[in-house]
Amino acid sequence: MNNPKHMSAIYKEHILPQLNIASLEPAEVKALIQALEALNATDYDAYHTLKNNTDLEHVTAIFTENVAQRIYFYPKLYANEEQGLAFVTSWLPLLEKGFYPDKKSTNKLVEFLQFSLSYLNSEAVSKNVKTQVFHVLKHIVLSKSEASLPIARFLVHYIFDIRDVLNSDFLIQQCLQHTLLNETYSVVHSDKTISTFSFKIDNHFIEHFFENDWLKFISKFHYILPVGRVYMPGAYDLMLPWFSEELALFYKDHLEQTFELHKALKERLIFGEVKSLELLNLKTTENNYPVIVGLESKVWDAGDVLLFNNRDKNIPILQLDGSYMRFIHWLTADSGSHFYTEAFKDYGIHILSENSAEALPLQCIPFWFNTCHPKTGIANQTETYNTVFSKLLIEDCKDVLPTMRFQHKDFQATGAFLLQNVFQTQDNFKGWLDDFKKAGLKNPLNQFLVRTFFDAREGLAELYTTEQQEILQKYLLALAYSSRDTNNAIRTQHLPFIVKTLATLSVEPGNFTRVNEISALKNIDACVEDLCNAFARGHYINENRPLNLSIIQAWFNYLGDFYYSSGQEAVWISDVLNTQGVRTATYFNAMEEDVSFFLDRAINRIITFHRKCELKQDDNLMLGTIATQIEIYLTDFLGTLEKDKLNANTAKYLHEYSKGDEAGFSNLTELLVAIEGFNGMHFKQEPISEHSTTLEPMPSINIEMEVVEINQKYVDAVLHNLENYRTSGNCDTALLQPLDEKIEEFKTWLADDKTGIESKFTQVLYMTLLDTNLAPGTTSETYGNLCRSIFVHLVKDTKMAPSYAMGLQAMANSGAYSEHLKTALLEVVHQLKA
Repeated sequence: MNNPKHMSAIYKEHILPQLNIASLEPAEVKALIQALEALNATDYDAYHTLKNNTDLEHVTAIFTENVAQRIYFYPKLYANEEQGLAFVTSWLPLLEKGFYPDKKSTNKLVEFLQFSLSYLNSEAVSKNVKTQVFHVLKHIVLSKSEASLPIARFLVHYIFDIRDVLNSDFLIQQCLQHTLLNETYSVVHSDKTISTFSFKIDNHFIEHFFENDWLKFISKFHYILPVGRVYMPGAYDLMLPWFSEELALFYKDHLEQTFELHKALKERLIFGEVKSLELLNLKTTENNYPVIVGLESKVWDAGDVLLFNNRDKNIPILQLDGSYMRFIHWLTADSGSHFYTEAFKDYGIHILSENSAEALPLQCIPFWFNTCHPKTGIANQTETYNTVFSKLLIEDCKDVLPTMRFQHKDFQATGAFLLQNVFQTQDNFKGWLDDFKKAGLKNPLNQFLVRTFFDAREGLAELYTTEQQEILQKYLLALAYSSRDTNNAIRTQHLPFIVKTLATLSVEPGNFTRVNEISALKNIDACVEDLCNAFARGHYINENRPLNLSIIQAWFNYLGDFYYSSGQEAVWISDVLNTQGVRTATYFNAMEEDVSFFLDRAINRIITFHRKCELKQDDNLMLGTIATQIEIYLTDFLGTLEKDKLNANTAKYLHEYSKGDEAGFSNLTELLVAIEGFNGMHFKQEPISEHSTTLEPMPSINIEMEVVEINQKYVDAVLHNLENYRTSGNCDTALLQPLDEKIEEFKTWLADDKTGIESKFTQVLYMTLLDTNLAPGTTSETYGNLCRSIFVHLVKDTKMAPSYAMGLQAMANSGAYSEHLKTALLEVVHQLKA
């Protein structure tokens, strides 16, 4: 840079000697003096002449066009390029003091720069000179003078002139280096007023640099975008501060020009490997992204996939709907061959997987099913798309169908909508399902279908005919069994959907073959055990439906399954035994025809299993429980059944069994009375004394806690209450309370007892644990809590504790009990094991 303390040689040798100072107004003289001082020309005659011959003390300096030309307008100096550059660089002290060239001098400078641009770009010009030249140009562009716009126009013109790409790039690099064209420029109007403008692509910019022709600018703009050296800053970087909302608005209103911009951007991104995200994601003041939105109005190629992949992630989803649809069309075009392109590998997968399902169009679902169809899908495509869509549409959505985009709105997919409007398979329902059935539940498409049918389950009866529903049930049953070949996560997530859908489809009574098929699904995984048991119970024990002989016969048939599995199979039989005795008797009482043969067979079967339970209950506590439940059923059933319903053989059989040593009816007064009633009707015998059939009622015990003595009379009273509270309705908590508090004394008493009452006491307590009427939350909860507490104290740490714990755990998990009672039973198990 010139040293302001020394005058440049150009002014010293070529300008000051011939400086014309005549015919100047005083204000001009003073301005010229100041200019000469800026040039450090105070030792020259011209300066002294001006200083001495004029009284300028009260004159205001005015740097007029006349004065400017005497300083700047020397065309002959431009004849030699080296000399011309020296002349230009010598202006810097003047410019720094605010003395700018006039229009005529500026135009001559522009002519010189145009002529000598190649020389300026050459190695013949030192880096220092080049720097000084662009410092001069920057001062001029930033000035509020007539020189600003012509120099800015020169620079902008050559930056966009790709015919001379070397000089264009040279100017671009210099402008970037010296931060030229990224601030402001000025325009002097005809009335000499001055307006300052920022370098922004707006109407003013187009007016000043492109003859007020937007299309002329856009054309040049698109041509220059792909031009430049790879990995080097170029025109894009220089123009980046110019991008504006007005430019975005132009593209919004001119779709064809937007398409041209797409081409230019693709060239930059693909061949130049230069990011252009700012231009790609231009937005208007209304937050519209026209360059991205424009993608929805054209048929895509690989470059458009690249552009869309680089979109701003904050673009409103409404503006992306059309582009996503174009993307899906691109994926399906040419028989899906775009799957094998680099564009799909590098960008397409990313577009699909980077978002949640909420951003994707609903049309992704038919695309997925068509592309990955188990019969026609191509292996590598199927693997890729299944991985992507199973995560987006299944895993990320948890237990519901996805929310997606449909008709430019957020749309919660429903099973009914998909089945009616997306899959549309009613005309070939069997063939369609058969293709999928062979693939099994491990196939993500089947997992999605399972969710679809589950979501639509309440409306399936309206969507499909009876025959189609049967086809659907067989499909779901096949998928259920195929779940054994899947991982645990898929099986436990989808098997409950299958069971619930089947339960809805099989809600009508009568088809017990299907009921049993669905119930058997519990053997696949414990996750559906409760569902299957509850489903079977709903069909076999439905008090809202009338009883019939087939149902009752099924009960007694499944009693065998219940017994031989120790209560693990047909768990609903437990409810039959506990709750259906009276209902069964009422049904037979209402029948006019002779049902004695049926009843004979049924009672024989019941007694057979009771006998088996009695014989083996010491080895298997669950059998003791089943025996007790059979006794409950017999008590309720025989106590309600009219006496003429049983024939003599059945009555005799019951009588003899009740009197035998193998039966455990001795304490079941109500049952014994009922049996004797049937027997007495057919066989004359001595009436059974009150003493032989009933226990003497125990007086109500009301003893103060601190004086209670654990003795035979007290223990008998407690045992009598525990055995008969169901029939008497007397849950005597006051009677049990002292026993709970004096449990250690009671255990000592039991240790000395030789009558075997301890086993009976424990067994009867065990049965109270299973009584739903004593569960937490019931009116008899306190009585039940006392029974559980005493049971734990008596059984814990005994050799029978593990067996009892195992039996209780099995009962708790059988699905036959409420959550409250299940929790209470599991707590007892925990206490026994602790």
